[in-house]
Amino acid sequence: MAIQGNLNQVDDPKHQNTDITIEDGVPVSLTFGDVYFSKEGGWEESKYVFWEGNKIPEVLANGTNLPKTIGELGFGTGLNLFMTLHEWSKMENPPNFTFYSLEGFPLQTEILHSLHLYFPDKVVWTETLLTSYNSQLEKWKQNPKDQIWKTHFLHPKGKHTFDLHLYFGDVESCLDFFPKIDFWYLDGFSPSKNQTMWSETTLSKIRSHSDRGTRLATFTAAGFIRRNLEGFGFRIQKQKGFGKKREMITGVLD
Repeated sequence: MAIQGNLNQVDDPKHQNTDITIEDGVPVSLTFGDVYFSKEGGWEESKYVFWEGNKIPEVLANGTNLPKTIGELGFGTGLNLFMTLHEWSKMENPPNFTFYSLEGFPLQTEILHSLHLYFPDKVVWTETLLTSYNSQLEKWKQNPKDQIWKTHFLHPKGKHTFDLHLYFGDVESCLDFFPKIDFWYLDGFSPSKNQTMWSETTLSKIRSHSDRGTRLATFTAAGFIRRNLEGFGFRIQKQKGFGKKREMITGVLD
């Protein structure tokens, strides 16, 4: 898989997140009191909730080969990115993808590098990617306008592209830079622990960057999140959660 780094600019820095501990073998945010991914098969859970929850294989099978966009709230360790890139790279003739994400508390490169320990059979952070990420992170910390990290992946067959645009900063300001999104990965920490990520302002911006047919999926099944999304026009469904989690929600904009 070829990788080409490209650094660019755009808003307001926060310090690199150092409030991380390891519990039962997975990274945990002390700031939000929540895990970055599940102890019970984080990769499989990410695929189940976001790739399959958004019905991406079905949409791609039934639609045109026009470029697609994914919008993620909460980049974290990059797990959802690498899961999506893995699924995309297995497809015979996929559309070009652009993956837009944001992160207000960027993780240290040592934590990102440790993703190899959890998923040793998957392609995740390479040294080239880590160097590029860290370089842009340092620029952002020194200059708030250097807010966006861009990097580029090629499909194994060389015909298709997968681009990442990662914005460092507050969720509400970062969302202003997102284009129209086809599939939302709503992956912030629990709504009770990270209220800004699930605020009415945030959900309103998600709606404004969506078109008819835009899909969303999230781990949470909180009733007020479901009702607020329905208030913005999304048709929401509850479905079985991954592993021991009882429920999650998915939705589509009618």
